[in-house]
Amino acid sequence: MKAGFARACINPPLGTHLYGFGGRDRDGGATSIHDDIFARALYLSHGGEETLIMGFDLLFFSRAQADRFKGAIGARLDLSPRQILLNTSHTHAGPMLGHGTWCYADYLEPDRLYLDQLEHATIEAAKQAKASARDVTVWSGSAQTRLPVNRRKPDGTGSGRVIWAPYHDGAALRTVPFTLFKDRAGSPVCFLFSVSCHPSSIGGYDVSADYPGLAMDLIDKHLGATCSLFLQGAGGDTKAIYTDKGDHFQGSWEAVENGGKLVASDVITALARPLTQIDPALNARMVEMRMELENTPDRAQFERDANDPKAPDWHRLWAQRQVAKIDRNMLPRDASVIMHGIEIGGGLRIVGVEAEIVAEIGELLVRFYADGLTYPLGYTDGTQFYLPTSKMIEREGGYEVDSIHEYGHPAKLRTGVEGTLTQAMEGLFTGV
Repeated sequence: MKAGFARACINPPLGTHLYGFGGRDRDGGATSIHDDIFARALYLSHGGEETLIMGFDLLFFSRAQADRFKGAIGARLDLSPRQILLNTSHTHAGPMLGHGTWCYADYLEPDRLYLDQLEHATIEAAKQAKASARDVTVWSGSAQTRLPVNRRKPDGTGSGRVIWAPYHDGAALRTVPFTLFKDRAGSPVCFLFSVSCHPSSIGGYDVSADYPGLAMDLIDKHLGATCSLFLQGAGGDTKAIYTDKGDHFQGSWEAVENGGKLVASDVITALARPLTQIDPALNARMVEMRMELENTPDRAQFERDANDPKAPDWHRLWAQRQVAKIDRNMLPRDASVIMHGIEIGGGLRIVGVEAEIVAEIGELLVRFYADGLTYPLGYTDGTQFYLPTSKMIEREGGYEVDSIHEYGHPAKLRTGVEGTLTQAMEGLFTGV
């Protein structure tokens, strides 16, 4: 196998609106660059197959944006969409990319020059990664971390419903899968790893990669090379333990620092143990899943919502768009979600989903494969919405269920998402 790694800085101009907290995102723009943010690229080739895995210090892409960047990369490197996996770290201190993903961005015009800048940086990182590719051996392992804390706490009434609050007994995916690519001299080429936890440790108007950025810096220092590439996992319903303030979450720069140091320490400790050498076998495939939606309201109900003076601005805008879709015969009855699989070698695989997947969905992806090491990723090739479990949809509710309207969809998801995911995985690497 050959592998190459590169990164390109994607700092936005000061004044660019940030992305991840509704009120802040609309009220003002970035006032400083606390720490640089990057697009990172890992190029792999083996047996006539090529793959590019890219990680971004950004909140998320819409599918249209992911398609744009894949098209730009593919035109330069002669790669198809299935050969290009894009994952965003989900930092809440990165630049807003504009329309098409989350309701709060739709009030503001995107910075088109920044999107051009981002495209240029993405292409450059991809090209440099391919140009630097060399023969490697592949080694895998995993660490455990206590960083993620579930945020879906039972409301205490016995109803089975949940509230947004720290819940240490709730599900959290604490395994940190990692892969070390080393050249013939034994030097690191790329260190790929994933943590399943929201990087929402800080508010304000400073640009930051949050805890993943510091973790990568510290791991690079330990390895003696700039080579780390973070991928966001199944962190949809977890937040960092250092933001836990008893009955609520509160961010700080101390929380960012502590989170980065914790993850790096956990990984470095695991690197001291024997790793598993992987026999390369590169394969990549994308599968489209159709997620069923609940029955949508009629046009009259959407019009009432659009004209409700008590409704939030974003909700009225959402309703107006549903009316426009009805008038154009475009209102969907289900949601298209992409699953992207990359097999790196025997028992080592990535399974990425175009959604903010919760920890229990991540556990489902891992359990499906009996052998080896699986990276369960959300925020891959775009982000459609939070993807909760059927139990959450049917009984528990909560933000991860109810927020689907913020992502532009006309109705909530139906139960049965687990079956849809399982069916997709059954054919992901077999071509069935």
